[in-house]
Amino acid sequence: MAEQNIKSQNNYSQKKYSLIFKFAMIFLIFTIVTLVLVGFTTYFFQNKLYKQYVEDQAKQVADYLNDLLSDETLDFEKHQQFIIDHHDDVLIPYDYDYNYEPAKQKFEEMFGKEYPGKVYKKDVAFEDMSYELQVAHAVYVQEYCLNVFEQAQKRFNVAYTYYMVPDEENHYCYFVIDALREEKEINGKRYIELALYIDENLEKAPVLWKVWNSKIDVHEFEIYDNEFGYTYGYYKPLTIKGHRLGLIAIDLEIMKVNKEILNRTIKQILGIALILVICVIFLLIFINKKYIHKIDNLANNVKQYTVSKDPEIAGFIEYDVNTSDEISSLASQTAFMILELDKYMKNLVSTTRELSETKQEAKNLQALANKDSLTGIRNKTAYDNEINKLREEIKDGLDKYGIGMIDLNFLKKTNDEYGHDKGNVAIKNLCKLVCNVFKHSPVFRIGGDEFAIILKNNDYEIVDQLVVEFKGELERLGKDKNLKPWERISAAIGYALYDPNIDSSIEDVFERADAEMYKCKVDMKATRE
Repeated sequence: MAEQNIKSQNNYSQKKYSLIFKFAMIFLIFTIVTLVLVGFTTYFFQNKLYKQYVEDQAKQVADYLNDLLSDETLDFEKHQQFIIDHHDDVLIPYDYDYNYEPAKQKFEEMFGKEYPGKVYKKDVAFEDMSYELQVAHAVYVQEYCLNVFEQAQKRFNVAYTYYMVPDEENHYCYFVIDALREEKEINGKRYIELALYIDENLEKAPVLWKVWNSKIDVHEFEIYDNEFGYTYGYYKPLTIKGHRLGLIAIDLEIMKVNKEILNRTIKQILGIALILVICVIFLLIFINKKYIHKIDNLANNVKQYTVSKDPEIAGFIEYDVNTSDEISSLASQTAFMILELDKYMKNLVSTTRELSETKQEAKNLQALANKDSLTGIRNKTAYDNEINKLREEIKDGLDKYGIGMIDLNFLKKTNDEYGHDKGNVAIKNLCKLVCNVFKHSPVFRIGGDEFAIILKNNDYEIVDQLVVEFKGELERLGKDKNLKPWERISAAIGYALYDPNIDSSIEDVFERADAEMYKCKVDMKATRE
């Protein structure tokens, strides 16, 4: 008994500390969940604000470039097409230093010599100029545009600026103006590669094509993870005189800002975590002193009652109730429970025994109600119950089932000639044969010489094979001269599988199976005659 008390004391001590530990774990989980929610919320809202800032910045850059390209003096629409068609002849040095004035002066000099006293566009259109003059104009405009795009890239601190013309048929894009230079070499000299034709398919750039095909502004970004890092791509259609010519594209690097947002979020979370941890520590100390002590007294009294079964302990528990909180209420209820438990404990054993006996009797009656007394298999009542279950399965979608009917031949003759006890032997032998052949299906004796089978699952799939096997066994028994006449049993079998085209209920399937069995019985009698 002393050893048992020591073990009980140790178990209680462990449970006491476990309770404090569980409180600590609850507060820890609460703290973690709170920090995660605060962190995600803070990060989400800061990202949302930054996304708006990024979109505004990109729109500002795109509007700035749109205004410059729309300048009528550039004749940009014709320049764009000329670059796409004749970019190999427009040679801009790879080390171009953004000074487009020499190219501009060269064009103006050539134009003055070819058309003295005339003004470009006012007197002479682009398409009316000689090819050499068109190339000189393209070099000047291209250098000017490169200067504008590269300077915009630096001025607005964006990762990448470019202008492209979509090819809707092939889902490629001509990069007409590209602030990042691609190099080509001609006769040992380095030039900027112009009008790169690059695959920008729908899977790769869905937002690009959405913007291009939309008649309204699309406030979405294309997200890239490329040589520039993690970037957002923003597109703005360039429209001049009602003609949509191409897309001004702005790529903005967001990884650095995202890291800053993340760092600020982490600092905020750490600050909140410190405050929460301090609060949790003080709260645990308060809970331990204010409530765990009451639980200690209640647990000690309950432990003593567990050992002694003395109902007077309820009085000690009631004496300790001196506040109006939930623990005091629990103590009061515990005392009341001890008194009630002592009152009913004496009746518990007898009540349990009576209940057990009643349950066993109910099981026996249930078994007898569903069991055929002669064969030991389920009877007509059990068959009806099984049919009700089958109806529920049909409601749930079952459509592969069938019913088999078997009837013992010549039972009356056997009873008349050899006695009813031999007729019973014939019934039991037939039952054994049916159960052996249709071993995966429920078999029922629903009449004196009638058996029913509910076909499902594998027996449903191979029912023809099972019927052949059944008839073969009957034939073997009929030819066995070592068997008594009542042991050489004969039976008719018929079955029907559910067909939605002709069956509206289980009863229809049963009637067809019964008709098949009756037809078999008639054929067998005809054969014997």
